[in-house]
Amino acid sequence: MAGKLNDVAAVVAVRDYAAARSWYGRLIGRAPDLEPIDGVAEWQIAETAWLQVIEDRDRAGRSAVRFGVDDLAAQVAALTGDGITVGEPVVIAGLVEVVDVADPDGNEVSFVADLRMG
Repeated sequence: MAGKLNDVAAVVAVRDYAAARSWYGRLIGRAPDLEPIDGVAEWQIAETAWLQVIEDRDRAGRSAVRFGVDDLAAQVAALTGDGITVGEPVVIAGLVEVVDVADPDGNEVSFVADLRMG
C-alpha cells in the first residue's frame, strides 16, 4: 500500500433515486447528511465511514453493504417496525451473527454483530 488510508465509502447503485433515498433514510433513521449533486445521497455512518447512494441504472441491484451493529436483535426490531423485511439470522463460524435485507433494487444490505464482543 502506498500510504495510509483515512476513510471509506460504501457505494450503492440504484435505479430510482427518490425511492432509494427514502428507503435508506428509513433504514438509517435520518435524511442524508449530504446531497452533493443530483442523484447522490451520502450518510456519515461513523467518523470516517460513509454510505453513498447513487442513481446508476446499469449497476443497480449489484451492490452489497454491511453495517456492524452492537445489538442485532434491536436492529432487527427497528427494521421490522419500519416495515422492512428481514431475513433469518445466520451465525458464521461462531464469530458473527448476520441478518440480510434487500433494498428496492435488490442490493444486499447486511447487519453484522460480533459475537466475541458480548
